[in-house]
Amino acid sequence: MPVHPPATRVASAAALIAHPATLGRAVAALLRRLGSHGRVAGRRHAPYPPPGALFQSHHSTSLSMKNTEELVAKPPKKTQRQKPKPEVVRAIYARAAGRCLLCSKELTMSRELGEYAFNIGEMAHIVGQSLDKTSPRSDFELPKELRDEADNFLLLCSGCHSIIDAGATRKDFTVQWLRDWKRDREAHIAHVTGLPQSHRTCIVRLVGLIRGQAVQITTSECNSATLHHSTPRFAFFPLVYGRQEVEVDLTRLGEPEHNPQYWTSVQYQVQTALTQIRTGIERGELDHLSVFGFARIPVLAYFGFALGNKVATTLFQRRRTDDKPWHWLTAAEPRGFEWVCLQKGTDAQCVALVLNISGTIQLAELPTPIDERYYVVGIKPIGCDPQPDALLSEACLQAFRQCYRQVLAHLEAHYKLARAVHLFAAVPAGVALLLGADLLPDVQPEMILYDRQPREFSPALRLNSPR
Repeated sequence: MPVHPPATRVASAAALIAHPATLGRAVAALLRRLGSHGRVAGRRHAPYPPPGALFQSHHSTSLSMKNTEELVAKPPKKTQRQKPKPEVVRAIYARAAGRCLLCSKELTMSRELGEYAFNIGEMAHIVGQSLDKTSPRSDFELPKELRDEADNFLLLCSGCHSIIDAGATRKDFTVQWLRDWKRDREAHIAHVTGLPQSHRTCIVRLVGLIRGQAVQITTSECNSATLHHSTPRFAFFPLVYGRQEVEVDLTRLGEPEHNPQYWTSVQYQVQTALTQIRTGIERGELDHLSVFGFARIPVLAYFGFALGNKVATTLFQRRRTDDKPWHWLTAAEPRGFEWVCLQKGTDAQCVALVLNISGTIQLAELPTPIDERYYVVGIKPIGCDPQPDALLSEACLQAFRQCYRQVLAHLEAHYKLARAVHLFAAVPAGVALLLGADLLPDVQPEMILYDRQPREFSPALRLNSPR
């Protein structure tokens, strides 16, 4: 296009404005010239494409962008966690009885916002499934193919699962700790669910003060002791309400040193408490008793005698040290007992029995009335001195029972004229209960039980008194 001087360009523009037709032809010519150029100097964008080429241009651009994206390196997608095999899930739920292995929460039922039956349990890995360092306990040496087997899973609730996998707690919830816990809990569940339904026992607890001290006999301790007995049984507590009270509570009576009516009150409370048991036995509602006792020796012996032997009974005694104080030890050293003559005596009607099991009572410690006239028999353990740990297993208790019955039979055969047997005992609670339980009413002689207060012996209670 020719270039004109400024004055000429102004004159030309004025002429075009004055004649509109001429202006129109000039604009049209200008547009035709612009369309013939692919790009105008100074313009940043290409001219608009013809309408027919619009879709083709957009499609080409999309393909170009797609090809470009394929060339850009993308981070690999995380592989989805592999689900446990159905047979593994079934095995884990069965072993855990559908409960959290840590807190025992039921995982097949939700009761928070109503009662709904659905699965709320989680399969928690002991050794993390992934080999990634962020996976809990994944650095433990366990082949990848074994990490989804049943032995590497715990059935947990969501709360416990989060706790064991949290970074702050992993040092406590180690692989070994979780494996040990899993083994113990699953073994306990297998043991309990394998018990016949008829194996249940009525719990009877008797607690009194001994030198100002008393112990708690909790429901959980009773449950544990009866479940892990040589003949496992389910504990139930029909004699109390709320399952918190003790069936025979003598602690309010104080002690005989400070209460002249102590022994009379003991007899009354024991007989009152046993009324329910006798009624249950007569109705056939109770077929087995488990007795837990902690009280003075004469009290326990009186309780055993009053309880009788009309129903099968298991006796439990408390050990001084252990986290399972009411369990009989199964691995305790077997020990027998023997009876010996401590004094021959001169009067066949005077008989005394000294039991040196958990401690030793010397002849010189007996009350003055027990003099040289008395025939004195003693029972002691074989192979060791009398001590608190001389009788720790139920087998030892049965060995004592056999020896005790032999002594009673001997006295009945050779000292039948004796009006009473004066009993002095240093024995554990299980033996004290047995002393009364094995005495035959109206057949064997009366037994006078002595209590030490605190150094001297004095008569306390009488068993099998003539009616």
